[in-house]
This record gives sequence, C-alpha cells and structure tokens, in this order.
Amino acid sequence: MPSAHRYSAADPLFRRVQHVMGTQNGAESTRYCGGCHDPISLFSAAKNLFRDDLTNPVGLHEGVSCVTCHAIQEVDVRGNADYVIHAPEPYLFERDTSGLGVLISNFLIRSYPKHHVSSLSRRMFKSPEFCGACHKQFVDEEINNVGWVQLQNQYDNWRKSRWNHPGDPAKTIERRECHMPLVDSFDPARGDALDYNRSPDDGKHRSHRFLGANQFIPAHLELPGGKEHARLVEKWLRGEIEVPEIADKWRNGPVIPIQVLAPERARPGETVTVEVAMLNNKAGHDFPTGPLDIIQAWVEFVVTDEQGREVFASGRLDDRYFIEPGSFVFKAEPVDRYGNLIDRHNLWEMVGVRYKRAMFPGYADQARYTFTVPRDARRLHVKARLCYRKVNQFLLNFLFPDTTLTAPVTELSADSTVIQVM
Repeated sequence: MPSAHRYSAADPLFRRVQHVMGTQNGAESTRYCGGCHDPISLFSAAKNLFRDDLTNPVGLHEGVSCVTCHAIQEVDVRGNADYVIHAPEPYLFERDTSGLGVLISNFLIRSYPKHHVSSLSRRMFKSPEFCGACHKQFVDEEINNVGWVQLQNQYDNWRKSRWNHPGDPAKTIERRECHMPLVDSFDPARGDALDYNRSPDDGKHRSHRFLGANQFIPAHLELPGGKEHARLVEKWLRGEIEVPEIADKWRNGPVIPIQVLAPERARPGETVTVEVAMLNNKAGHDFPTGPLDIIQAWVEFVVTDEQGREVFASGRLDDRYFIEPGSFVFKAEPVDRYGNLIDRHNLWEMVGVRYKRAMFPGYADQARYTFTVPRDARRLHVKARLCYRKVNQFLLNFLFPDTTLTAPVTELSADSTVIQVM
C-alpha cells in the first residue's frame, strides 16, 4: 500500500531542492533535510561529497520506512528530526529477502514475538509529540547565518487548538486518529488495549497510508497504487472520508466550507460587494499547512449574467498555470536577509516572513469582491470555489525548466447564489 512517508525521499521536488542546497552550501548541508525526508541516506552517511545524488538507493525507495519510525526511542518537540534512534537487534535471517531464510525469520517472529514487540512498539508512538519531532521545522543561525526562525509547525498548531483537551481523550482528537484511522485487519498485531476506546480483540489496526495533502507526487511518480492514493487524498482534502471512531467529536462536512454572501437584489449600474466566507472546520492545524512558500490555496470567483456573459472574475489560472494577479490566495512569502523573496524553497536563506495568510483551527477568513452590475443584466449568477495545489507553478518551472509539469488542482468546496437585478 502506498504511504505519504514512502515517497518522502523519492519526491522529485525534494531531490531538486536538495541538489540546489548541496551545490550552494556543500553536500553535508543537506543533512538538515535528511532526518525527516531521507533518514536512511542520512544514517548511512550518503549525504557527502562523494555521492552526486546525495541519496542512498535504499533510502530513495523506502523514504521514511517502517523501521525508521518504529526504531525511534526518544523524541523532542523542538522539531527538525529531533529524535534518538537505534537499530533493533534482528532475528535470525531477518535481513534475507528470499529463500529459506525468509521462512525461518517469519516463523521466529511469529513464534517468539516478544523481542519484536519490545523493540518496535512503544506507547510513545501514540503521542502527538512523536509526530512533532518532524512535523515542526525551524532554521537557526547555523543554517541562515542570522538567527532562529520558525517554519511550518503542525504540532503547536494542534496543541493550541480546540482539538486538544489535555487529560480528556473523549474530547481530544489526536493526529493518529485523523491520519491513521482504524481499518479492519487480520494482522497478528491487531487490537490495542492502550487506547481509551479500543480493545485487544477489536480486529483493527491503524492505517499507515497517512492521508494528508499531497495529491501530486504519488501519481506523478507512478508508484504502485499511486493514482488510488491521490484519489483518496483528494477525498480527504474535501472532507469526504469518514472516520467512525471520532465521528462524535469531529465536525461534519467539508474540511474548509465556503459560503457566498451576496445581496438578494441589485440595481442596474450599481456597485455590488460580495464576500466569500471560509472556515477551518476540520483541520487540526493551520489551513493550509506545510511549506506555504510552495503550497497555494485560493478562491476562484466568477460572476455571469443570465446569458452566460462574464461580468467579473478572479482567481483563475492563465495559460501558463499561474494564478492571475490580485486573487485571494492563502500562502506565505518568506524573505532572506536582503529582503529578497524566498521563491525556490531555499529556506536555508530565510530570516523572516513579509506576508502570511492561513487559518488557525476553528478560525474564519473572508475574500471580498466588488463589481458593477451591467445595465442590461436581469440576473447575476455568482459562483465561488476554494482551490488547492501542492506546488506553485513558479517553483515547478524553476526546478523542471525543460518540462510542462504542473500540479493538479483540487476543488475543496464550492458555493453559489443568484442576484436578481431589478
């Protein structure tokens, strides 16, 4: 089954940005990225001057593997892969990939599972702090030669949000409950006595698909099952995937619902203002979240008359896949020490942010549009939709200059109304 962690090292954007960083600052500088994106290469010392691709072939294909997470013994929520990891002692023939050794190793693990469980299963894995070791990022003076700057930070977003009620699991929604929902299982390790709402014989385990917000890379890489994974990510982004175990404490409907707020009537020639209201309804962190110098979410807003003639429009893509100027966009604009825009994901030069727009969990925002009602119109149709793409077009053009690569756009939610012209 595909997993968002599976392609963390194979992601071509990561690899191109890593190459730029290594070329500019030396190969060893890319170790800053490796702890979260490419841990196998980092721990095999592949990020050095003697490897042009800065990646171990095994690390490339496994990304954040099963053992990478399950071998972690301590974490710290400062972020940037602040964890302690030890390779577990293997069973006899455990590293064999074929033949009799595989049969013997599987037999030993199933017959004598105590060592396997004690080495790779810890209560810590259930904590949000465990995820926070990587899902929180900063640069400091060692990286940017200026000082400490907070980057993406899903952990503290969640910790300070309405979804976190310390000491009350019946009200709290934790990351594993959202991104690792329970699925039916015949695995010998199914069931769990440590969760407040589970039992050792519930016949389930947590999905390790880690649905999130990247509907681009798994399909682009043509991974086995990648198209299905991308389809599920789009459903996840729209809030269409139900999670029964938290249904009584989560929200219904879209992740980010939008509503068009417009007058019911208008006069010919009148100047009309329409607002599009948006709410971070279900996300456990900012919307959007992640590297907002890359990610874009925006409102596409179109007004037409009863004959289909366009009266006003904003937020559409041009023929080069750029969002038209003046559109309402959720994004961030980090800058370097000279005030230059960080637009190549060169975060190692970042010292601050000149602009950021995102919604904290439970918070709302509005886009406002003003236009003039045509004198010959009788009825205006107002439509708005919230769009999302993982990677902006400028970065794709920079990283892949000889292609026409563009990121897919997902419609997260939409609304419409009619204004009568009288």
